[in-house]
Amino acid sequence: MTRLGPLTAQALYDSRGRPHNNSTRRMNRDMIRAHNEVMQVIGVAEPDNVPTEADLESVRRYVDYEETMGHRLLRIGRTLEVGGVWGVNGLRARILLYKRYADISFFDLFRYEKSQRSMSNLFLAGLPTFLAGHALKLGSHQWAPARARKRWLNPLLSYIRVHLQLYVFMQRADIIPASKWFPSWTYFIPGFPSSPIPAPEPPKDLTAASLVQYIGAWCINALPFASFVLWGRLWTRVTTYMWQEFYARLPNTVHHRRHLPPPPPPQAAPPSPPVVDAQPPPPRQPVDLPPQNRAELLRDIDAQVASESTTPPDPPPSQPLRRPSAFSTRGDDFGSDDEEEGGISAPLISFDVEATDSTDAPPGLWSAELRPSAGPEGSPYGLAALHPTYVDTMLTRLPACLASDIFTVISAYVIVAPYEAMALRLVARAYRERMGLPVFDIHEWKIFSGLTWRSVTNFVGLEFVHLIIAGELWAMISSLSQLFHMTEEEWKEFEEMRRAEVQREREAIQRTEP
Repeated sequence: MTRLGPLTAQALYDSRGRPHNNSTRRMNRDMIRAHNEVMQVIGVAEPDNVPTEADLESVRRYVDYEETMGHRLLRIGRTLEVGGVWGVNGLRARILLYKRYADISFFDLFRYEKSQRSMSNLFLAGLPTFLAGHALKLGSHQWAPARARKRWLNPLLSYIRVHLQLYVFMQRADIIPASKWFPSWTYFIPGFPSSPIPAPEPPKDLTAASLVQYIGAWCINALPFASFVLWGRLWTRVTTYMWQEFYARLPNTVHHRRHLPPPPPPQAAPPSPPVVDAQPPPPRQPVDLPPQNRAELLRDIDAQVASESTTPPDPPPSQPLRRPSAFSTRGDDFGSDDEEEGGISAPLISFDVEATDSTDAPPGLWSAELRPSAGPEGSPYGLAALHPTYVDTMLTRLPACLASDIFTVISAYVIVAPYEAMALRLVARAYRERMGLPVFDIHEWKIFSGLTWRSVTNFVGLEFVHLIIAGELWAMISSLSQLFHMTEEEWKEFEEMRRAEVQREREAIQRTEP
């Protein structure tokens, strides 16, 4: 009789050592489950919580909703930001340009503006041309394939946009009447009377000295326009750098975001019959992989934020080798019939042991080392798991994006104000002199010309008004983003309600059909 003979004879176990009666099977199953829970708590083994494909699809739909709604609110917020401070920007340009604003106190500034021009002139001067330039900018993004094929198209579009921006400034500064909504076609051709680049006197003869003098006169006449173009380039550089700095320092969800699992790979062809190979199979890839190239368009300088988000995360530092835990098959036969029907199994978690490093230890002495999977005494990569993880979507990033826009624009206006004043004064004086108009009320083109404490107070106070208006708009859009934002649990409840509503509609249609 074998070792299992007495147990088999008593009908307690079969020939393979599997229990027959339900109480023994339940006792073994409880022991295995208790053992597995202990192994998971101490960190030797980790539970295999792999989300289902339906859960992943629900999460992707949730992220798509958050991204779409966030981009819509971002466009609305930036439109309101530009429209809300439209009159303030025109007043700021006139403070930098005209001498009379240095003699008006800040508290009388708005009363003076109201007495000099109507409300429509105050808020609508240059607006049609600005909208035309913005439409041209949006259209240039749609013409990207044509711009790639025809390289001359990019300089042409930039040339037209710069002229439109200059036309908007001259309407705001009362140099060109606000009733002329759009410039004529001659405005874009250098040398015409309405162009910002006037033609010099023709050369007296065709000698080299006359031609060089004629070319030099063209360069001098183009100097005001070139200074305006350089101011635009400087503005772009400053705002690009400052937007990145503000966004990196404001609280946002990008720094500790939770990565969305990648979409499933395309369905492959049916595999061929497996071939027996001595090599072990490749390990399974984890479900939570870093995202692939997330494209985000945030303002004209959103490429910098997109480059930050598309940069793959740094690889984790090397961790101390952890002994892998194995799932033993010793408990596979202890499941009950009820659990087999429900697909429940209780494998026994085990771990390997290694011989001690001591060479003089008695033979057969073994030791096992248990290491937690993550903890404060682990590597720096393990410490990252202690930080909170946030849902990173456009709705959660929206407050930080709009706040970065506001702080960037106001700070850049203050930083670039000296060069802006010089460029605007050059353009205004040159245009008035060409038209035969007086220039006595315009500051000299020098940077510190007409600089007084009252003019500085008016400029800084106007920027505070700009900040207050933009802050109110930011609070409104941020409140809307919180209103439309949903957690994953709320999104699942919303989908359940939508499915139930669709089901009720189908049932109602079926009842009405004959």
